[in-house]
Amino acid sequence: MEKYAQIFLKKITKVMEFIIAVLLACGIIIMIFQLILSIGKLPDLNTYPNYDDLLTSCFNLIIGVELIRMLYLHTPATVFEVLLFAIARQIIIDHGSPLSSLIGVVAIAILFAIRKYLFSPFDKKEEPKAPEESE
Repeated sequence: MEKYAQIFLKKITKVMEFIIAVLLACGIIIMIFQLILSIGKLPDLNTYPNYDDLLTSCFNLIIGVELIRMLYLHTPATVFEVLLFAIARQIIIDHGSPLSSLIGVVAIAILFAIRKYLFSPFDKKEEPKAPEESE
């Protein structure tokens, strides 16, 4: 009985992850359209979006796309990319103290060191390609 419960829970979590990924993708698509429509207001820096808001929106969209990939693929490489973009966003957008920027840069260096020295060959496998990409 426990085996069937585990199988059921595994299937239901995959379905929930898929639903979350689809909803996240829908939200990102809507945000992309909003970003496209707001580009005309960019030269007027007194209104939205100014340069910082544009960068923030773009980084949030990129992190969202990487999060969808992470939910779908479940590989260490996708987790690495999400963390990398999130830390880079924090460094670039936050404009905090030099110490917080240094900590962010060190965090990125640690991520790359982990990727180089701790990922096994299994982790480094390429993502599965779509049929049209392989030809």
